[in-house]
Amino acid sequence: MPFSSILGHEALIEGLRSAHRRGRVSHAYLFSGAEGIGKQLVATAFFQMLNCKEPTEDGDACDTCRTCRQIRTGQHPDLVKLEPDGRFIKIAQVRAATKSLRFPPVEAATRCVLVHPAEAMQEPAANALLKTLEEPSSRNVFVLLSAQPNALLATIRSRCQQVRFSVLGRDIVSKWLVDEKGLDATTADEVAGMSAGSLGAAANLMDPELSALRTQWLGVLGRLGGVTPTELLDLAETLGADKASMPAVLDALRLGLRDAMLRASGAGEGELTFRHDIGLPHMGVTASLEALSAVDEAEESLQRNVNPRMVGEHLLMGLRATLIQ
Repeated sequence: MPFSSILGHEALIEGLRSAHRRGRVSHAYLFSGAEGIGKQLVATAFFQMLNCKEPTEDGDACDTCRTCRQIRTGQHPDLVKLEPDGRFIKIAQVRAATKSLRFPPVEAATRCVLVHPAEAMQEPAANALLKTLEEPSSRNVFVLLSAQPNALLATIRSRCQQVRFSVLGRDIVSKWLVDEKGLDATTADEVAGMSAGSLGAAANLMDPELSALRTQWLGVLGRLGGVTPTELLDLAETLGADKASMPAVLDALRLGLRDAMLRASGAGEGELTFRHDIGLPHMGVTASLEALSAVDEAEESLQRNVNPRMVGEHLLMGLRATLIQ
């Protein structure tokens, strides 16, 4: 897609456009930022702009010419992708990709090399790429995408122009969910609040089963202070029966408790994840912090492979204790 179709990131997009207009495109860029916020979309639009055969009046890519279509679908012969083979990008992959860079592009004005995620490069692979970055060609442009830029070799970072992506605003994510995904405004706002500014995360949070799970356990949180010990054990058994879903439950509880803490602190509706009433308990700041610590402890226990039912029992008893104190 062209830059004009991308949500947010106006300032950095204008920087890339300006570099192109002035003939000052760098040989290598490091696009860094959280997952799912549009780094790859911007990279694709950038590659299209550099090579479009029928650019618009403002220099943006047309997105319809053969070159633009091939880049958009990842099929252009001068679009080179370095992606993990298994867990890592290996030195053999880098050597194979960079070997062809000594020759002119097949069709495009500028050959584009996309490394994603750049932190997946093993050190030998990174060092092999570094040699190419140290001897840049005006016919090749590298774009490295990373959610963990500090995991890259400092020498790699120093050879790239760094472009830092901020998370998208809640209103932008919400509008995208309404316009592109067909959600109603209330649900879209709620999902956007949970997404941490990531369209990718927002799309995952739309999953109907995940949504039902979230609603179920936020409802449990709202009435947990009044359940009997027997009911609490039944709830713990239900929670621990599906270990795979427990991280999503913990995330939902954490967001609900964060809202409870913010309300107790006098925060406005605009700062809350759940801006409409979902029946959250009324808690003081101290109790909210204790409850949040209980959720963090449960998460750590799961990572240590503690029995899920025991984790559930300990968590729910701890939460109930903070609610009735």
